[in-house]
Amino acid sequence: MTEPHPSADSFFNMVATISGAFVQATAADVDEVINSALAAIGRFYQADRCYLFKFSADLTTASNSHEWCAPGVSPQLEQLQQLPSAAFGDWYRQWTAGLPSILCDINSLPHDSAEYQLLAPQGIQSLLMLPLKSRDRLLGMFGLDIVRGLQQWSAEQIAGLQLIAGNICSALIRQQIEQQAESLAFYDPVTGLANRQLMLDRILQAQLQSSRSQHYEALLFIDIDDFKTLNDSLGYNTGDRVLKLVGQSLQAVLPSGDTVGRLNADEFLILTEMLSPQRAAAVQEVTDLAAALQAAVAQNVALTQLRPKNTLSIGATLFLGDQLDTDVLITQADMAMHQVKAVGNGLAFFDAEMQLQASRRLLLAHELREAIVNDQFELYFQPQLVHPGVVTGAEALLRWRHPTRGILGPYEFIDFAEESGLILPIGELVLRKACQQLALWQRQAGTSRLELSVNISARQFQQPDFTALVIEILQQSGVDATSLKLELTESMLVDNFEQVVAKMQQLRALGIRFALDDFGTGYSSLVYLKRLPLYQLKIDRGFVDELVQDDNQQAIVRTIIMLGQTLGLEVLAEGVETEAQLKSLLQLGCYHYQGYYFARPLPHSEFEHFLRQHHAGLGY
Repeated sequence: MTEPHPSADSFFNMVATISGAFVQATAADVDEVINSALAAIGRFYQADRCYLFKFSADLTTASNSHEWCAPGVSPQLEQLQQLPSAAFGDWYRQWTAGLPSILCDINSLPHDSAEYQLLAPQGIQSLLMLPLKSRDRLLGMFGLDIVRGLQQWSAEQIAGLQLIAGNICSALIRQQIEQQAESLAFYDPVTGLANRQLMLDRILQAQLQSSRSQHYEALLFIDIDDFKTLNDSLGYNTGDRVLKLVGQSLQAVLPSGDTVGRLNADEFLILTEMLSPQRAAAVQEVTDLAAALQAAVAQNVALTQLRPKNTLSIGATLFLGDQLDTDVLITQADMAMHQVKAVGNGLAFFDAEMQLQASRRLLLAHELREAIVNDQFELYFQPQLVHPGVVTGAEALLRWRHPTRGILGPYEFIDFAEESGLILPIGELVLRKACQQLALWQRQAGTSRLELSVNISARQFQQPDFTALVIEILQQSGVDATSLKLELTESMLVDNFEQVVAKMQQLRALGIRFALDDFGTGYSSLVYLKRLPLYQLKIDRGFVDELVQDDNQQAIVRTIIMLGQTLGLEVLAEGVETEAQLKSLLQLGCYHYQGYYFARPLPHSEFEHFLRQHHAGLGY
């Protein structure tokens, strides 16, 4: 049995040097500093191995992460992975208590013990192992093995190594914190794939590489078909599981060096690099890759167990060099994807026409933001009447006074506003203007009883702070909320019905009334209607258009009117354009209406002129 007797000075110099290296190490340097420390300690103690184990987060397993071996000694790092904690026997309990494990002679252990069974195959005779513990958290273990003799350990030696263990522990914690921060900054928390920020950086690097190599690169924008239905039917936990499995499937078939990331929801982005310098050949390479991606997802057994059919819609754009901004490339691939989204499970490439559309969309987004800032939006008002022609109120309709194109109707920009999220500030602006105008009318004797209807988009209504926003607008404008009608569409009822009902009830308690717009074209059921605090059903103009000529349309309108009467709801027909349509509606029992037969949507001054012409019903 031997015991090394290095001088005290050399011992403390070694400890001080190693400790200083750990204190100065950045997170990126920690692994290198650990390896250097293990080598210095192993040589100083004339050990055969010096190593570090890390425990899993749940402490069920431990793996050898760093190892130094003396010349001629076999390394064990690859073999000592994912060892169950029970394999360390009583030593594991000692480490959780913060105590070292000291063994001077393996033969002092019972041969049937877990400790002996672990050491004997490695030829270990003596060892010293110290826990890497921070407060109540066990991170790992740091140790030395002697395989070519026996060794005793002095109290001074153990104390010095415990100091080093503490430094290692602090460095590991610092490294974990920085890695977690980096993960949050650059990786998607659900799938572990690159996030948008990291993908933008990779695309930028790929553009620079493409400029040098003159090889095509490509972006693939991927959408999981019918993912929303899966989320709604099976829940978000299952949805997250599907996202992980799809991400793994995509990653498994990507060529080395390519990158897959998750942008949001069920949308993924793939950057594939160093394609052919010939455009036609590069297109074929992307086509082949898309087919491989679709096959990988379709054939993933774990995915098919969650739902039988799993398909992808893929849009692709090729680029050579760095002529386009990264956001533009993503937009191109996104637009290409939408070319196949309607049918699903396909691939489309961005082309010249789509480039023109992309340019228009970018310009429209800029102009809409300018319109919000410069107050270019204004309200028009379409009268709503009750038989025999008495004006009860109006529907507020948005118009954009474009600086060069004149007055634009919502069909020119509303769909894009919905897609881009600009509908939120625009919708708030509309509601504020409507309440301000209604408050002015309420202060005038001739218009004090007018009702005003405002369309609310699904995206607006789903905002968590929508109710608070409405309350703030009501208070600021001083409007009597009982004259305000919010028009919702049937499609809103599909998602989070209970939340929709709760929000409507909160607003109804303030006096606000609700109309269900475009009724008969969506998803409503009698059960839904009975639970909603509705005031009015609006018959969609599509049924009114063919009302006179089509018996089926008459039957549908009659049913809607009877349903409204049964539920105690007012029924209003939209899009009344002829006297014949009006007579048919009156015969069917619908006495509230609006449409071009009475008036088009009118600017404020013309609407008030219209009111003066119909003063009999307004108290002028």
